[in-house]
Amino acid sequence: MVVYFSFLFHIYQPPTQIAPVIKQIAKESYIPIIDAIRSHQEAKLTLNVNGTLVEQLYDYGFTDIIEGISALTSRGQIELTSSAKFHPLLPLIPQPEIERQIQLNDETNRNFFGDVYQPRGIFPPEMAISEEVLRSVENLGFDWIIMSGIANTLPQFPTTFISRYHNGLKLLFRDDYISIDCAFDKINNVESFANRLKYRNTNEDYYVLLAMDGETFGHHVKHAIDNFLIPLFDALPSRNDIKICTISEIVDRFPVDQSQEPRASSWSTMPYDIANDIPFPLWFDPNNEIHIEQHKFFMYALTLVHLTNKYRESMDDERKRILDNARNLLDRGVHSCQQWWASRRPWYSPDMIMRGLNQVLMASVNAKRSIPENAPDIQDAADLIMHDMLKAHNNIILSL
Repeated sequence: MVVYFSFLFHIYQPPTQIAPVIKQIAKESYIPIIDAIRSHQEAKLTLNVNGTLVEQLYDYGFTDIIEGISALTSRGQIELTSSAKFHPLLPLIPQPEIERQIQLNDETNRNFFGDVYQPRGIFPPEMAISEEVLRSVENLGFDWIIMSGIANTLPQFPTTFISRYHNGLKLLFRDDYISIDCAFDKINNVESFANRLKYRNTNEDYYVLLAMDGETFGHHVKHAIDNFLIPLFDALPSRNDIKICTISEIVDRFPVDQSQEPRASSWSTMPYDIANDIPFPLWFDPNNEIHIEQHKFFMYALTLVHLTNKYRESMDDERKRILDNARNLLDRGVHSCQQWWASRRPWYSPDMIMRGLNQVLMASVNAKRSIPENAPDIQDAADLIMHDMLKAHNNIILSL
């Protein structure tokens, strides 16, 4: 019996992140992880890197990280996934915006990684999924999507087969328990890790998928690369009981069988959240006043940008430039971190909330500025939207 396992590392920083933090994480985490894989020919990793982080790495001179990922992908040691470029919580935005964010991500990553960027699967930010997300992913032609184990609705947790959505999309579920224990340094040596993987009393092969923030290794848990990851990579060639794979290799190895409709959830959703019908508790909790006002604020801004875009053809070049800037600011502003920092479970940061709000507010102001002078009706509509936006903005500020 062999346990096939895969690590999926998700690396990302919000577009509002300050340069010193990105530089510190790159040196503590991203570079050592790449070096560890490069020095172990049998090591493999499925990696999600959001397009906004790739741009940040390039802007701050970390082209060696981008080149290292490209080289290891070409060697088959790294498998790259798709995602949403600016890391919005996909179930909280309209379906056209879901697909737009994914397409932006793929355009950016293909520009930096070149032809080696050929993702078969997708990592939705925060593993947040809904019916609209699954439909969008299938529309865009992906083979598989990964989500939290809590999303599984089958009586048997899939470990010997790949389940599928009704549209044919292959559904992959992380093992939440082992993943969380790895992320929080509760599993930190090779033998304890191997024993946790071999939890099923069976003679047949099965698989385990582990997914966590890549920044866990070297940044959040300082010793995790030297004391766990490298020793694991050292030990794997001589072990016959556990075998490391990319996620797509596991998809190709195991049969596709039962269909299911996964429950809306994220990788931070707990059973009591499901029981209370709160699938995305850290980003949209109906009992959290800031979450409610943030969502209104985003939707007003999105409506305003879409409304002004209908008049694009009647704009002069300067107004088109202003509208394009509004669209870019809105993309950057809807990242999920600001809601996460408003969750108070237990995280809370007015500074991070404000950084995201300011991007969205600037987007709205620029969208309003782009309206042609010969369109007074749309100007009146924009004024009404902005009036409601500012009510939501004021409610957020007063709640901080």
